[in-house]
Amino acid sequence: MTYGDPRGDRSPRGVWAIALLACLMVAAQSSAPAADDSAGPRRDGRKGVGGSTTTYTKDILPILQKSCMHCHRSNQVGPFPLETYEQAKKRADDIASVAGDRSMPPWQPASGKGPRLKHDPSLTAAELSRFESWAMAGAPRGDEKDAPPPVKYAEGWALGTPDMILEMTEPFEVPASGPDLYRCFVIPTNLRRDLAISAVEYQPGNRRVVHHVMAFLDTTGAGRDKDASDPGPGYTSYSSAGVPVEGDLGGWAAGNSVHHLPDGIGRPVPAYSDVLLQVHYHPTGKRETDRTRLGLHFCKKPVRQMLHWANATNDRFKLPAGQADVEVKATWNVPVDVEALGVTPHMHQLGRSFRMFAVFPGGRTEDLLHIDAWDPNWQNTYYFDKPITLPKGAIVKLVAHYDNSAHPRNPHSPPKAVGWGPSVGDEMCVGYIGVVKKGQDLTRPGEQDDLFEILTKQYMRKTIRDQSARAGR
Repeated sequence: MTYGDPRGDRSPRGVWAIALLACLMVAAQSSAPAADDSAGPRRDGRKGVGGSTTTYTKDILPILQKSCMHCHRSNQVGPFPLETYEQAKKRADDIASVAGDRSMPPWQPASGKGPRLKHDPSLTAAELSRFESWAMAGAPRGDEKDAPPPVKYAEGWALGTPDMILEMTEPFEVPASGPDLYRCFVIPTNLRRDLAISAVEYQPGNRRVVHHVMAFLDTTGAGRDKDASDPGPGYTSYSSAGVPVEGDLGGWAAGNSVHHLPDGIGRPVPAYSDVLLQVHYHPTGKRETDRTRLGLHFCKKPVRQMLHWANATNDRFKLPAGQADVEVKATWNVPVDVEALGVTPHMHQLGRSFRMFAVFPGGRTEDLLHIDAWDPNWQNTYYFDKPITLPKGAIVKLVAHYDNSAHPRNPHSPPKAVGWGPSVGDEMCVGYIGVVKKGQDLTRPGEQDDLFEILTKQYMRKTIRDQSARAGR
């Protein structure tokens, strides 16, 4: 699975605008909006909210603290810091520009379509107005007494220090050239009992070559056997972990942010399981090394339901060369009553739009996600503000559109026919959906979590049907 070529196109405002998008991944969600947030951006160039002069200390610094400095500070992913007045003043016009056209913060779901989503980092109209009026007024500093106190950020890990940190046992060397690599690394957990986690956070060891990461759970030792038979660290596997697994720990891709699950919901990690860390490497033209790690945050409260991920996938499509609008569809049939907590869309460079919706028994439909303008550089998981009940017999449908004409993001020049595949130059069409079993309460004596087994059996039946259909052609 690939998540967009870092060499792909950038916004018309250039690489700086895309880089600055990262600073707003954690845009304010907790503070109350100003009284005039419904007002549009001001054009007087000097006066901000209430007619007063917009200054750095009083108006801009609070926004930067909660929306930018998480990434734009020393030793973080932002390419430059925004920790001081001088640093922000230097880029005042650019900040106002990319914020004003909504290219930052990066948030792909279309407004007003589908359910309300958590973690929406979009800036309010009043915040946009402050950026614009401050830049147009010459970025005045203001009085230091108006400045908010410094913010203490968690260093290293977005959610703070994890309860358990798992790292590749040795570095892996990525060659300078050649095809993309999919390598699985075995990392023992050494857990003495089954646990549930509320979040898993990934730290790529070398972002220049790590394209994306996924993690699976192995309780049989099959991953260790494959590792022993393959020279070098890890083993090659393009199809997930390449062995039967007991679950997964999600993954990481550029633009994917991490959050804790709600209280009472967790992801299972069996005792003495091995993490099979699948890393997709994309050679950069010079020899590189990587040692990726992940951090597990344990659930601190009783867990009633376990989260598992199903998917609607189409792996048999073809995108004709030169065709600018190709529609691809996929479905997932709900096998048992569940509650959906969120979705993760996935396409590559040729994706243009993405929609997921549910069709209920009886014909009623409900939108789950709309993305009208797909950007492969920002692939996120979108959690619903409230769980959505999907009864047995409902169908989750996906409709995606692709553009395989000549354009800057197309990895092939001239365009060529493209189908499903694991490399940057291939395409994918997947809609992941995170679900819990409705009515499940694992705090009750004897209650078992069988949802992963149900989903696995469903997947195996579908695989056998697909193989039989292909063999009969």
